[in-house]
Amino acid sequence: MKFEVKDGQCLVDVALITTGAVEGLWALAMRNGISITGKLRHGAEIAWEWEDVEDERVVARYAAEKIMPATDVDWRMVEELLREPEINQELHGDISADEVIPQSTRTAVFADKFTATFG
Repeated sequence: MKFEVKDGQCLVDVALITTGAVEGLWALAMRNGISITGKLRHGAEIAWEWEDVEDERVVARYAAEKIMPATDVDWRMVEELLREPEINQELHGDISADEVIPQSTRTAVFADKFTATFG
């Protein structure tokens, strides 16, 4: 079978999806003649077989929930995501909140008597 690599996926991601375990990357690397640390390009096809599957439950769950991990993120993207946003106070000014009006809430959970008995 073939798996098409999505943007940002590494061999560990593909192993989780196709074999259900990180350890499956060894079988994938050997079957495809690729490095376990090499960069995968978007659209590349990774061959795998049912004999490579380590945990069928994980494979089934990833397929059912359409989980597609993509953890091959470059360091510049990580820095960009972790950077504090710059807020231009001149553009935004002060933001005032609406006045809070006190409220009273009453709820009746059980309006009638219980008619069933438990044994």
